[in-house]
Amino acid sequence: MPTPSRPAPSRHALRRIAGALALVVLILLGIARSHLGTRLDSFTVDEPWHIVAGTSYVRTGDFRLNPEHPPLAKLWVGTSMPGDFRLRPVPALQEKLQERDLVEETMFFDNDPARAQRIARAAMWTLHGLLLLALGLLLWHAFGLPWALGSLAFLTIEPTVAAHMPVVMTDLPLGLALLVAAVCGGLLAAHWRWRWVVATGLALGLALGAKHSALAGIAGIVAVLAVAAVWPALHGRPRDALARAGRLLLAGLLGLAVLWAQYGFHFHAGPDGSDGFNRDLADKIAEVGSPAWREGIALADRLHVLPRSYLWGLADTVRTGIEGRGISQHLIWGRLYDGEAPWFSWPAIILSKVPLALMLLALLGTAMIVLRRAGLPRRAQWVLWSVLGGNAAYLAALLGSEGSWGGIRHAMPLVVALSIPAGGAVALAWTRRAPPPFARARLATVALLLGATLAMTLGEKRAWEYHNELVGGTDGAWDYFANEGRDLGQRFGELRAFHDRVIRPSGLPMYTNYWVGEEQMRAAGFNYRRRVESLDDANVDGVYDGWFVYTRADHRPWPSWDWNPDEVFHGLERVAQFGFAEVWRGRQVLPRTRAGSLAGQVFEYIHKHKGDDWALVARRLEEVAGYYPQSASLGIELANAHIRLGDGAAAIRALRRPLAQTKMPLDADLRALMEARIAEIESGADLSTLAPMRNPEME
Repeated sequence: MPTPSRPAPSRHALRRIAGALALVVLILLGIARSHLGTRLDSFTVDEPWHIVAGTSYVRTGDFRLNPEHPPLAKLWVGTSMPGDFRLRPVPALQEKLQERDLVEETMFFDNDPARAQRIARAAMWTLHGLLLLALGLLLWHAFGLPWALGSLAFLTIEPTVAAHMPVVMTDLPLGLALLVAAVCGGLLAAHWRWRWVVATGLALGLALGAKHSALAGIAGIVAVLAVAAVWPALHGRPRDALARAGRLLLAGLLGLAVLWAQYGFHFHAGPDGSDGFNRDLADKIAEVGSPAWREGIALADRLHVLPRSYLWGLADTVRTGIEGRGISQHLIWGRLYDGEAPWFSWPAIILSKVPLALMLLALLGTAMIVLRRAGLPRRAQWVLWSVLGGNAAYLAALLGSEGSWGGIRHAMPLVVALSIPAGGAVALAWTRRAPPPFARARLATVALLLGATLAMTLGEKRAWEYHNELVGGTDGAWDYFANEGRDLGQRFGELRAFHDRVIRPSGLPMYTNYWVGEEQMRAAGFNYRRRVESLDDANVDGVYDGWFVYTRADHRPWPSWDWNPDEVFHGLERVAQFGFAEVWRGRQVLPRTRAGSLAGQVFEYIHKHKGDDWALVARRLEEVAGYYPQSASLGIELANAHIRLGDGAAAIRALRRPLAQTKMPLDADLRALMEARIAEIESGADLSTLAPMRNPEME
């Protein structure tokens, strides 16, 4: 008897399989493109911290390390680390200085950092690939396959996205998770089906676990969903509105449950009920300037609404990202701005980083969507509103923050969201009916923009450093901005090769202004020296002979800090350049630079080593103060030392020095705190009862 044949797959099923394969192939091509643009990169300065912390989370269930960031990416990479990746016992932590030393020593002295980086890169490509696949499938459901493919094409070509795909940082996971949440939220608003309640809740939880700044975008998404929920009540259907509100509440509760799951469902940092952070949470909250944030975080802690590690990180984010670190001078588009960063800082940063052809594609898509909005399906319209709401709220939060020092990575959700109108340009050019010449023209325009971007950026060996032609391209951007979008320590490998070939055989010391991990250099056997190695340093004239690593940005004068490139580079010869980093050889006489290094040693003596010889601290900082009267950090530490010595008059002089100078504008909140301390001393307060002021450089 003949075996009955299986029915052939339907044409619809074949199209779905082909569509899914197209999405996967596009993502794999994006990973390959990311590899080409990052294969020469060393760790960013933050990656060792995240990797060691995440591995510790997975093995111990203790979340005391690196609570500044929620655990999503760190848990993912920590799970990927092999069993022979060694961890040190975590001591009682004091300040971020000690914690950074701990994680860098763990990575660079106890393990093979090159191997750890290879494993971490593969893990992050996998994480981002899965998020991209989820996004592609959701966009396919909401808009159709051409739109989904167009959006993924944008994301796989865009250099900054490519640069972040293999790095263990929280910015790209945030951008992708927020966009997934926005799309899920839009589909929930369109249908209010249970599957979208679950999907939205899961996506919100992932976004919360990616980075604290997700709260801003989530607020915008929830606002759109709230409007959709109450809409029936405005049209005489209060029961429908109540049912929708209940489902929205359940999605939110599921999101919180997903966040708690990432912390192992325990409130305290440690599974034993301990909280071994580098600073006590109460002290962290007390430093938050905004009363609303301060009271809100404290209330959430008292009620155990969120894990304590998450709340510690939220307080840190508000203090450093929203309120700033006391930074009161910003280089934006080639001009220095005093006080708060100008409102256009973030638009300028995005405009300088996204390739111009992709920006034009997104603008073209926006125009096409506006013209065709009535013809889009209902679910597509709600998704667009949800994406718009989330990103408008996120942009508003950025515009009100003082975190421009982070550069494009802090704006990653906005960059990722540009893929939605870009995908719309591809889809609408493909599907809109028109006479053949016009249809071909639209398709040719879209293809030209995508192809031009690929052609102009594919040869960029350092995708992280990419800037577009508006700021002179990658080689010219150093003179336009001073943020982490230019470089974050990834040139270490080239410096190491040059060091081993040229500097080490010379036997001469190497001094560096380039930001790489100090323990990373010491573990690699660099001839590295600090300008001042101990508080007993007697090199008052600041005479140094050896090798010097500077950055392209060091060629720009900074009068407010008395930085004169002609003086710094006098007597030096440039012998090598590696992108943003330069190597010089010669002899320097820089007493001011020596004084700055001495101040750093004093700060470490106080905050990392818990030194208490306040007469020594005061003597050394008085030596430095004449060189840096504009330093509020210096004034604060010097005043603290004099207060401990019982000398109120000297403390007042130390604080008034930065208040009186006009070279560097002081942050308004910091100025108010310093003036309040002067008033306390002048009122006759008992100096022994005054708590030391917080040095903003310790954040």
